[in-house]
Amino acid sequence: MKKVFPHPTFKNIKIKSLGVGETINIKPLIRGPEGEMEADIHYKSDMGDILSVDQEGNVTGLKEGYGEILAFACGKLARLPLHVANVPSGIKQVTGHRGLRGLAVENTMPSFKLAAKHHVDFIETDIAITKDHQLVLFHDVKSMKRLTEEERPVNDLTLEEVKKVKFTAGNHLEDYPDVSVPTLDEYLDFMETTSSYPMIELKDPQLKDHEELLIQIRDKVDAHGFSDHVRITSANMDNLFAYEKINKNHELWIIVEEPLDDIELLKAHQWNYSVKKNACKKDFVKQVHDAGLKTDVWIINDKKEAKDFLDWPITSMTSDVVIMDEAVK
Repeated sequence: MKKVFPHPTFKNIKIKSLGVGETINIKPLIRGPEGEMEADIHYKSDMGDILSVDQEGNVTGLKEGYGEILAFACGKLARLPLHVANVPSGIKQVTGHRGLRGLAVENTMPSFKLAAKHHVDFIETDIAITKDHQLVLFHDVKSMKRLTEEERPVNDLTLEEVKKVKFTAGNHLEDYPDVSVPTLDEYLDFMETTSSYPMIELKDPQLKDHEELLIQIRDKVDAHGFSDHVRITSANMDNLFAYEKINKNHELWIIVEEPLDDIELLKAHQWNYSVKKNACKKDFVKQVHDAGLKTDVWIINDKKEAKDFLDWPITSMTSDVVIMDEAVK
């Protein structure tokens, strides 16, 4: 058996970047023959003009650039590379993904409230249909088991049953043990109290067959005063076609994970373009922009990556976390 010598490791740190003026704690784990242990740690920055660090492991970004934090413990060295990026506020709009799902359980009221607290421009969510044809907010269509104790899909449960489902997973669930699946009404009621706007994904493929529910969505959005400030999105083209038939004023967005490269389709339907970052091509985004349409890129969770997109002709970035200090309306 290979002998394990006590050593520090940064494998517990997932952060790759921080902002100018931002401070984070990066205390490494100390691993020994019998697992984690305690030991004295000495910290040093190899680029003191870019990153400062104190002996508690608190790192502050001083200016844009790249550096490494060095942690010495037990006669061994661990290195943590970090980018420091100054992301200007308000240059691009920011969409909070399922609220801010990196900070709270996705598509729940705490997640929406955190997104609003950080002044994102849009708060995104997903619509599903219950067995008794009520509109609730849940992402997974085939089963609820990724986040809850319930294995059946939302479609197989009544609203009353969905409301009783207990969450068993999700970011920081321990801080919000009593969360439940919200209704569209609860979400829109809350949105009226914020400076953010709704971004509603027609997630459930059954929506295309229920014009009466699509009309409900349209009318509820209008009744809450968001007619001119809502994004209706879907990766399901049939859902968009169906909503298009009953739509009056709402912006429509198609969600794609692969390059679309069909500007004529977008122009014909006046669909805006929500694209996965790995499939985002600058030349096509320019075509979208030149056609008078908008582009949202997802998911951008790194400040340096966000900065890289600032010179692209995009409208917004969707994030699970806070990538800009405050979005300007």
